[in-house]
Amino acid sequence: MKKIKKFFIKAYFDFKSTEFIVVNDILAFLTIISIIAIVLETVSSLSSYQNLFDFIEYFTAATFALEYISRIVVAEKKLAYIFSFFGIIDILAIIPTFIFMTNLTYLKSVRVLRIIRFLRMMRLAKLVRTNKSKNQDLEAYNSIYRINLQIYFMVLFLAIIVFGSLVYVIEGGNSVFPSIPIGMLWAAKVIMGGIPSVVPGTIWGEILSVLARFTGLILFGLLINVVGVFIKKMLFGSENITENSK
Repeated sequence: MKKIKKFFIKAYFDFKSTEFIVVNDILAFLTIISIIAIVLETVSSLSSYQNLFDFIEYFTAATFALEYISRIVVAEKKLAYIFSFFGIIDILAIIPTFIFMTNLTYLKSVRVLRIIRFLRMMRLAKLVRTNKSKNQDLEAYNSIYRINLQIYFMVLFLAIIVFGSLVYVIEGGNSVFPSIPIGMLWAAKVIMGGIPSVVPGTIWGEILSVLARFTGLILFGLLINVVGVFIKKMLFGSENITENSK
């Protein structure tokens, strides 16, 4: 039991261990596969693959459940983890499957937030290695900014998936929004400032459109900040770079 607990401690908290790299890569991969399956199962032309989608759903949910339980076991402050942001995301990634909330597709789509956790941990790991290194060159810090860009685009992807799923659910999967991919296309255009070719037909859909626009403005501001800092370091050097990379 102690060896198993030690393994999970390394897998979740020891950035330099092989266990950390392997386990987090596997969980990130399963999260991506799960999200893709959730999106594609709403496409009517792919209904013949429903058994495959169901297998992916239950397998990944069981894996996430094991991860959730093991995180509680190894956590020093168990309640702090359970009620933390990612603790709530972890349980939301499990509940809809095991209590058969098949209609809560938008709730399942919050699993994409798990990728943010993995990218954030990669960033922290890079910071740890960089701060301990005697040769803190510009390339090491540039790799941190690349991870920051990955986090930004994953947040953008998250917003597109969540708003695309929400408009699909709110509009009832009608002829305008027959699947999540169509909803995601609408969400991408709205969030990125474009003019969507289709518009919601309900008041809740219109409200969602406004929220998506507002989210797009916030993300645009974040992009300017992330890219601006990166370009500044490329052009003017690495002065105070440690402070700005945190």
